[in-house]
Formats: sequence, structure tokens, C-alpha cells
Amino acid sequence: MQTRHLSRARISRKKIGMPEIYYLGPEGTFSHILARKRFGHRASLVACPAIEAVYDRVRENPAGLGLVPVENSSGGTVYDSVDAMIRNAGKIFLREELSLDVRIALLGHAGQEVTTIYSHFIQLKHHAEWLKQRFPKARQRAVASTAIAAQKAKASPHAAALASPGAAGVYGLDVLEKSRAGSVNVTHFAIIGASPAPETDEARKTALIAALPNSCGSLHQFLGPFARQGVSLTRIVSRPVPGKPQTYVFFVEIEGGEHDPAAAKALTRARKLSESLVSLGTFPVRGRFKS
Repeated sequence: MQTRHLSRARISRKKIGMPEIYYLGPEGTFSHILARKRFGHRASLVACPAIEAVYDRVRENPAGLGLVPVENSSGGTVYDSVDAMIRNAGKIFLREELSLDVRIALLGHAGQEVTTIYSHFIQLKHHAEWLKQRFPKARQRAVASTAIAAQKAKASPHAAALASPGAAGVYGLDVLEKSRAGSVNVTHFAIIGASPAPETDEARKTALIAALPNSCGSLHQFLGPFARQGVSLTRIVSRPVPGKPQTYVFFVEIEGGEHDPAAAKALTRARKLSESLVSLGTFPVRGRFKS
């Protein structure tokens, strides 16, 4: 009976044009928090076990959308996301950029000594000094997400998790302490889809995957047309090509749309200097959400 009701609910949502939104789960991750804030109850949120799985689901269901982390202000680039973008170039497009102010708390069991602390490696890195001061003897264990960290903490009376304060209610934990890490902690996300984003007058970026000749000065030559046309680069990330030592492919973001006059001229020239240059689409840059 329950399965029938779930099926009817899913059919009902599809009938009224509500897409499924795939995100890195489980419930309580920052991806889940942002997906709910961005889409509210207009869409069905579907948890995926890994970032690559988000891409897989979007390919399987072109009507759906994915939400993936791209960069954290402390931990840097989320390479699983960039690598998945490279593997899916030409099949999956970036449709929107948005970000989340990350609030962290230490979750665990009140009155118990904390001997092990779980979290995503980015949060362990961001809170390294605070953890060293407050819990110098506790072991630190990196896991795939902050929500999985909360699950691990739930399973052991002497374990704790750096996770969203909201995950305490989801997993039956106590908020032991609010984070006192002083620096801003922001994660940038991308919404991905099987087709490019529609045209918009909002502030925009364009994402590219560039494979360059393995020769001296090729990156410098590739970047030249953008500088000459006054097109700003907002991100460039190099990734090694599997099986080809010292060969790299680049994930590049530029300001503006790919059909803007200056960008179009730069791209025409840059394409001639590349072994391949694939656009992941032009997309709007949206605001920052609070967790």
C-alpha cells in the first residue's frame, strides 16, 4: 500500500511539472539543506550515495536536475564534481550557480567523553585549529558527508560529528557545541541538467572543458584571447588525464555568456588553440543561502 502511495505521489508531481532533484545524501547533508531551500516543496528530493551518482541519475532522467558541490572557501575545489563534469562534458550542463553559508556544530551524546570525531574532510580541515584546542586527544575520521558523520556518531556513545545543527534532530543527537571557527565557511554549488539553462538577463558565467596541446606555453596561449577581449576568468582547475602522464584537461569558468560579443571572439580564437573545447553552458549566478 505504501509503495502504491509513493508511486502515485511521484506520478502526481510529474504531472504538474515538478522535477526530481538529485543531491549527495543522505538526509541532513548541506546538499540536502540547500536543495530544500532552493526548491522548497515544488520538487521531489532524491538522495544519491556519491557525487558521480548524481550525474548518473540526471543522465537517466533528463527531466530531473542535480545539485553538486563545486568549491568550499576553506577546503578548495571538490574534485569529484570537477572530474564528473569532465567525464560528462557535452552530456551534462551547468544550469545555475548558488552558494551556502555553512553552519557547523559538534553533535554527539551529552555527558559522554568524545574520543572520535567524524566529518567530511573539508569540515575537518576548516575546523582543524578549533578541534586541536577543544579536543586534542580525539581521533579524527573523514567520511563521505557530514550526514554520514552524524550516522557514525549515533552508532557510538563516545563518537561525535561535525555536521549541520539540523542533523541533530534527524539522527537523534545532542548539539554539544557550536563551532567557534572564526573564518567564513561557504560552499559553492552547481545545479546540473541534461540541457543548457534558458536565456536570462541575470549575472552569468560560462563553463568550459579545455584539452590543450602538451607543449610549452599552451595554457598561456589559450588564456591570451580572453585577456585581450577583456573577459575575466573566475575559475581554472587542472585535472590529470588518466593513463596519460603529465597531460591535463582544464575546467574553466568565464564571466558572461558564450554568445556575448567579447566572449564569442575569445572563444573562437581559444578553440583554435585547443585540442578540444567543450561548453558546459551559460548559467545564472544566484544568491547565497544560509544553512
